[in-house]
Amino acid sequence: MNKYLISVISLCLLAGPSCNLALSAAQTEKSIPKETSAQSCFAKLKKLAGDWTHKPVKAGKVMVSLRYRVISGGSAVEEELMPGLPGAMTSIYHLDNGSLVMTHYCSLGNQPHLKATKASTASKMEFECVGGGGNMKSENDYHIHHLVITILSDGHLTQEWAANKDGKQEGAADKFESYRKGP
Repeated sequence: MNKYLISVISLCLLAGPSCNLALSAAQTEKSIPKETSAQSCFAKLKKLAGDWTHKPVKAGKVMVSLRYRVISGGSAVEEELMPGLPGAMTSIYHLDNGSLVMTHYCSLGNQPHLKATKASTASKMEFECVGGGGNMKSENDYHIHHLVITILSDGHLTQEWAANKDGKQEGAADKFESYRKGP
């Protein structure tokens, strides 16, 4: 056999496995899916876990007005508004077939279902009612229809809650500013 041909075959045999490793690493990198907007929003909601107040925490006792808990093995986030009070309300956030959704268990006795809009980001999440709420005869019943959560920092957020009745927004949105309560 020709010395040149033997050298080429040897080179291919030696270089082949290393080329395959590089190719296989590149294929592995491509197969890791990029985090979706819904996933990044949900991850940010999980980081809100803890107690929040409606005033900056200074000297003295401040009442907890908002509480977030990661529940069900990390598959849901529970938000409790006004914990411990008779009018306390709970919302549960979770991913559903690639979308971030929430059900609001309202003190009115209904449970509207909301879904994060496509424009939502991890710092500004906007939810719209998608119907199918429990204890509602129709979408014309008075219910929470819109929510915007704006995360200004790890310890500061705002929420804007708007209700609908007869297909239209009922009054102005209620805006709450909350601050993380320390240990």
